Amino acid sequence: MKTKIASRRAKVLTLAAACAAALATTFAPSAFALKYAAVEHHLKVDPAIPAWKPAEVKSEPEEEIALVGADVMDEMCLGWAKIFREAYPHLSVVLDLRASGAGAPGLIAGAKAPNSVIAPVGREMLPAEEKAFVEKFGYEPFRIKVATGSVGSLGKTATSIVMVDKDNPIKGLSLPELDAIYSTTRKRGHADVKTWGDLGLKGDWVARPVHKYGLKAPNGIEWFFKINVMDMGDYKDDIQFVKGKGFTHAFNVAAEDMAKNPGGITYALLANVTPNVKVVPLSEKDGGPYLAPTLENVYTHKYPLSRYVYIYVNRKPGTPLEPKVKEFLKMVLSKQGQDVVAKEGVYIPLQPAVVKEELAKLN
Repeated sequence: MKTKIASRRAKVLTLAAACAAALATTFAPSAFALKYAAVEHHLKVDPAIPAWKPAEVKSEPEEEIALVGADVMDEMCLGWAKIFREAYPHLSVVLDLRASGAGAPGLIAGAKAPNSVIAPVGREMLPAEEKAFVEKFGYEPFRIKVATGSVGSLGKTATSIVMVDKDNPIKGLSLPELDAIYSTTRKRGHADVKTWGDLGLKGDWVARPVHKYGLKAPNGIEWFFKINVMDMGDYKDDIQFVKGKGFTHAFNVAAEDMAKNPGGITYALLANVTPNVKVVPLSEKDGGPYLAPTLENVYTHKYPLSRYVYIYVNRKPGTPLEPKVKEFLKMVLSKQGQDVVAKEGVYIPLQPAVVKEELAKLN
């Protein structure tokens, strides 16, 4: 009996060491995101989301699930771990929450050990992260939406916005128009946009060029914009990709530069809004309706650049999820799991329709 316990402990240490080694070679302390954010909302979980009833899960003593990933999701992960540990007292839940970029290395390293790894990631995986996983296993990591991003809290997957000079008379922009501003491929089908006159502005704005700012890749905000606005299209070559100590500083550089270049436009965060710029309402399609990034519009995802956060796991296509991993994900997508999200007060719980779609993926 002592030999078996020692063996299990050795395997646990192997998993922890493998994850730590993978992460240590990838991340420096300066790359870690902010963990704390002030409460943004007091939303309740939609009563249409079903409660979780734990199914039977067989496990050995000291068997583990390791959550390796985003430090910005720490409060939610801790709440989920407590619920799961209470339901399955013989299962241990280990939290190793360093950064969103820790998720992919954690999944790859976790394959060397018998314990299950779940990767909470506060954004979409970046190309290099997903490529490393695919090169290792031959298929993409399995992804589930677990919460909506914040409205404007730095480090908490804040909603993306578009801002222009405060005197710009534009009333709203559609995603096809944004795609035509930034992309050469224009996959959303809009005619090319070079001047503000191409967007219907009059007077002095007719011939004024659209001066485009962006964030130098790799970065989760830039990657989200490329996916959701440009449909993975190609960038124009006249975009001013700004750099700084962090994405907040970089977007502030763009906002300040607009005072000298009133034809400017950039995607950014609400935290980057300064007196000399304004937030542009957005629409999914040409013609509106144009919506602002309010709490209600982000919660319902009517605002086009509302964001999600995810859990990634290693699931080979065509194979079932491990029972304990499946139950953990079912719990996260339940009334109890989404109540953890709501009570955190920054990330936003999912809508019932999204929960239903994500639950269907688990089967």
